[in-house]
Amino acid sequence: GHGGSAASKHCEQHLLDYIIAAADGDACASSLRGACEACLARAHSELIEVTTAGSTVTLVALNLTRGELTVANVGDSEGWLVPSRGEPVRLTEDHR
Repeated sequence: GHGGSAASKHCEQHLLDYIIAAADGDACASSLRGACEACLARAHSELIEVTTAGSTVTLVALNLTRGELTVANVGDSEGWLVPSRGEPVRLTEDHR
């Protein structure tokens, strides 16, 4: 992470569990988007209480059953879709 590892370790240890709990068993794209937004805000609130270190993260969830791809990111961490044919497609925008 930027300025130390505290933020990236916190995200690694907690963020996925937060999102799974917030989605409450609903794996549709809109539910996952809402869960990601809420949980990224939660992690940020927790982190600013204990460190000035920052981090970037990209979350990608593919629901094969529904044919939905959900992508969320913070910072300059990128997500790309790389098809077997054709050009790669950037799925994220930097948020600094």
